[in-house]
Amino acid sequence: MTFRIFADDKLITTKQAATHLAISTKTLLCHVRKGRLGYVDVGTETRTIRRFSPSQLEEFILRRRVKETSSCPSIGPRATLTTTTTSRSTAIAFTDLQKPEADGKRSS
Repeated sequence: MTFRIFADDKLITTKQAATHLAISTKTLLCHVRKGRLGYVDVGTETRTIRRFSPSQLEEFILRRRVKETSSCPSIGPRATLTTTTTSRSTAIAFTDLQKPEADGKRSS
């Protein structure tokens, strides 16, 4: 990802950049590791010192801005469910289910 740094940009520290974005330094460094936010390395071979330009931070803010979308159907008002039943069942008396006794004797 290529970032533009303008000549009039004053580089700011990690803590200042996190304050500008209203996030923690840990979250800021997570965005850096994932390549979402560019930085300028002003450190040595053995020590990394990151500095951020305000133009990089503004580009990051613009990319992360949530676009307005229509309301989500899953959280919108519930639609009335309309269904039709095609059941053809009939109600019968419980006594109609009993089998008639054979020869008048009950089995035990």
